[in-house]
Amino acid sequence: MNDVKPLILPISIAVSALVVGIAIGRISSPAPKTATTQAAASSAESTDESDDAPQMPASRSAATSADSSDAEAAPTADNIINRIKAALARPAGRRTYATFSKLADSIDPNNVAEVMAFAETLQKPQEKSMLISLVVGRWAEFDPQAAIAYAEKIPPGTSRNWAITSAVSGWAERDAPAATSWAQQLPPGPARDQAMQTIVSALADKDPSAALAFLQSLPPGRNRQNLYWPIFSKWTASDPVAAAERAIQLPPGSSRDAAIQVIGSNWANQDPEAAFGWANGLPPGQGRNQALQNILSNWATKDPQRAATIVNELPAGSVRDLSIANVARQWAQTDARGALAWAEQLAVGEAQRNAIRFALTSWAQTDPAAAADYVATLPAGKVQEDATSAIALQLANSDIQSAVAWAQKLPQGTGRQNALTNIIAQWSDADPQGAAEFAARSTEADGRKALLENVSRQWARHDPEAALRWAGTLSDNNAREAVMPGIIAVVAEADPREASRLVAQMTPSEAQSQATASVAWQWAGEDPQAASRWAAAFPEGKARERAFDSVMNRWSQTDPYAAGAWLGTLSAGQSRDAAVTAYTRRVASTDPATAAQWAETIGNESMRNSQVESIASAWLKTDANRAANWITNSTLADDVKARLLPRQ
Repeated sequence: MNDVKPLILPISIAVSALVVGIAIGRISSPAPKTATTQAAASSAESTDESDDAPQMPASRSAATSADSSDAEAAPTADNIINRIKAALARPAGRRTYATFSKLADSIDPNNVAEVMAFAETLQKPQEKSMLISLVVGRWAEFDPQAAIAYAEKIPPGTSRNWAITSAVSGWAERDAPAATSWAQQLPPGPARDQAMQTIVSALADKDPSAALAFLQSLPPGRNRQNLYWPIFSKWTASDPVAAAERAIQLPPGSSRDAAIQVIGSNWANQDPEAAFGWANGLPPGQGRNQALQNILSNWATKDPQRAATIVNELPAGSVRDLSIANVARQWAQTDARGALAWAEQLAVGEAQRNAIRFALTSWAQTDPAAAADYVATLPAGKVQEDATSAIALQLANSDIQSAVAWAQKLPQGTGRQNALTNIIAQWSDADPQGAAEFAARSTEADGRKALLENVSRQWARHDPEAALRWAGTLSDNNAREAVMPGIIAVVAEADPREASRLVAQMTPSEAQSQATASVAWQWAGEDPQAASRWAAAFPEGKARERAFDSVMNRWSQTDPYAAGAWLGTLSAGQSRDAAVTAYTRRVASTDPATAAQWAETIGNESMRNSQVESIASAWLKTDANRAANWITNSTLADDVKARLLPRQ
């Protein structure tokens, strides 16, 4: 089962736009500026920034006094720019953004060009992007078309996205219908989605009910349900009861589910008891299920014991099972032992195993050694194996050698081998040579063959030549035979001819047969004629059989006619039987008559009877009359015919 996570509606575009809107700070509508409010803003700015700024020298204080005096008059570009420079001279922090935001409110048609010209000269990308976005947002409040045009000329990237979003937000504050009309003319895609998200979010900040009415007045469009998210997010923050009542009135469907989901998530942060009571009373459906899971997951971050009690009282089903895992995960972040004690007393089953695994995963992130010690005390079985694999991954992230030492202390069995496999996988990415040397020294108790195969395959993907050199230095023939097929298979993905040369250097063995099959499969995908000639050059034996099977499996996928023609050139033998069997399996579903005719030519009697009977059985289900006629005249034994043919 995949990791269980709170089921948040996929709204990546909507969330990113909302985050950008918050970051840019142009969501709320500024009040009209007067000389009095300008002075107040200047005073507030000075007070706010003193918290994290060092004591200014006399010259800085004088400049601040001059700024306050200047603010009483209409702001000039020089005045605004000087105050921006002063803010930039102080240590960077959240106060810098607050200062920029307040100064942006002083921008008007008379000074916007000069302030923007200054913003473009800033050297630090983050400061430049922030200031341009704020200026564009303010600009859009009095000249949206010019602001949008400017933002669209910025080179593609995050800065351009921020600027456009800020411009759209400022425009929506002044004239939402006009901003919407512009956004709807954009081609369908992320840019249009983000623009609509920004407009709706700006309206929802003032009046969520009016924003909802506005949204519902728009024609249906792509990802419209995502636009319900910011409306009900803001509405829940101010009045969750009203938001909940309005959401239920929406028509059933994805939009209502989205509204219910965001209400549950946000309300749970304020009052989880009330949020749960509301969600639990909703009509059955996806919206209710997701809301309950989100509420319980959020609740567990604040009061895991209470959330666990509520989860235990839920009726059996997917909501309960998924919520159990989420509660265990959240609880373990603050009290792993408490979470595990709770998980252990749950009824044995998939939900309990997931709860223990997720709790241990959370614990391993904060205290992997303690979590590892705990896993060692678990009884052998599926729970311990899953937990062991999870701990191995976490330990390997921080200290490979400690992870290996821990894994080797585990009792022999699947759990130990899985742990080492996970560790080797991470080790191979960072230090393939070290991982390979460890695998070569490992014992059968560690799953030596599997470790060698895994590390060699991973190494070959990064550096096949180095992996081959290492394989050539192995004095143990068994180890060399274990690693070569994986390396050759990776080489064959890029260069089948080179891989075929490597196969020729191997001694006849199961490893060579395995490598031959991999090369034949890859090569047949690019050039089946060449692959078939190479396969036919092998003497009769396992390698030739495996090669024929791979060539025919791949070739018959793309050109069954040509593949069948090649079959007609083969002489009798076990390799031909392997090729015919592979061919008939591929074509039986689309052309059972041809498949049956070919199957009758298989030399090995047992293989022939098995394949013919399999084809005939499937054929009877799709075309009983033709299949029955063929079976009657086939070479099948009488008892097989009697078993296959329907009784008259």
